[in-house]
Amino acid sequence: MDPKIAESIGLLRHQIISPVLMETTAAQMEYFRQVSQKDFDVPGRGARRFSPTVMKSWLHKYRKNGFSGITPKTRRDAGTFRKVSGEFRTAIKDLRLQNLERSCVKFYDLCLKQGALGDPPICLETLRRILKAENLYKTREVRARKKFERGSFGELWTADFMHGPQVLESPDGKRRRKAILLAIIDDHSRMIVGYRFGWLENTRLIEHVFKDAILAYGLPDRLYCDNGPSFSSQYLSRVCAHLGVGLVHSKPYDSPSRGKIERFFRTVREGFLTEHESNSSLDLKTLNEAFSSWIRDKYHHGHHHGIEARPIDRYQISIRSFPRKRVTEEMLDEHFLVTVERTVNKDCTLSINSILYEVPAKYIGRRVEVKFSQDNPGEVFLYDEGIRITRIQPVDTFYNGSQRYTPSPRISDIALHAVTSPHAEQGAPEKDGK
Repeated sequence: MDPKIAESIGLLRHQIISPVLMETTAAQMEYFRQVSQKDFDVPGRGARRFSPTVMKSWLHKYRKNGFSGITPKTRRDAGTFRKVSGEFRTAIKDLRLQNLERSCVKFYDLCLKQGALGDPPICLETLRRILKAENLYKTREVRARKKFERGSFGELWTADFMHGPQVLESPDGKRRRKAILLAIIDDHSRMIVGYRFGWLENTRLIEHVFKDAILAYGLPDRLYCDNGPSFSSQYLSRVCAHLGVGLVHSKPYDSPSRGKIERFFRTVREGFLTEHESNSSLDLKTLNEAFSSWIRDKYHHGHHHGIEARPIDRYQISIRSFPRKRVTEEMLDEHFLVTVERTVNKDCTLSINSILYEVPAKYIGRRVEVKFSQDNPGEVFLYDEGIRITRIQPVDTFYNGSQRYTPSPRISDIALHAVTSPHAEQGAPEKDGK
């Protein structure tokens, strides 16, 4: 223990027992019982309460040995391992040198199997302390990171989610919910090309933000994101593949590789959220409107220390020399449709999100492709070999029940009718009266 901390603890103990140094035993115990209900700020340990018995032992030690009796002592074997001999510690070190690639947990399991942890075996935490003392705990080399930047706007966009403040979810003001921000930053200009607060980290929020970004700034070359469920979804992979955008994922738990978007989120917390978190009447719509104004008026037109320029200026300079490819809104809507495959039932129906839809009878038993928008899941379209055939409607059982059923004629009935028809016996009339 640090000598200064030990002295401060001794002074606190002396302060506690001082009022009853010369009192009788009964008065001392009455005082100690009252003081035991109070919290004391112990240096280096935080708030603590002491029992009457402990405080009585301090009084006894102080009378016997003075101030040194109530000052904490440093263990003589501090920094050593009482249950681990030097020979035992050397054996662990040698085994570790042969298994540097293993994590501490896996190395502990290996030591257990080989009986290298003693009897009874030492715990995992003790093994961690031994490895740290031998400088063998962290075995992975830290790879050097170099600052990089793309040469033009649109070469690389980075997307990520940030958990935001609690805002009103219902108009009555009784329910509040955490807002989640999805933002996309351009690596070259630091422009925030897409942004929106939503409720969930899902593909629907990605569709809104990514689609708006493409409509406003054109198609990027690559989209860089983490390995979250939404970013790793088949939906986003299909969208990027059809748009010709490269989808790149960072390594798991590698936040520094997305440092530019993480630094932007820090700016959001310090420069935007500090002004709005205290607003108890803030709802999601108001939050998005305020954030849009902040991005447009302050962030894009403010000086960015990472590029020593304004993001809007960098964007305008780059876009003159390297214009981006544009797509129409209709084509973009088509690419962002959710695609599923279904087998048509014998009653000419298929199910999407627990809703039955009617399809033409010729597709009975066939595997068909169906697409719909996440914003308007009621608009469902049937595709055949990649070509949109028709929009399909939910099954109207009451309408179907009111229609007269006319069964399709069987082949045997058609043949029988042909044989029994009077025209069949006479034959077809000859041309020119022959």
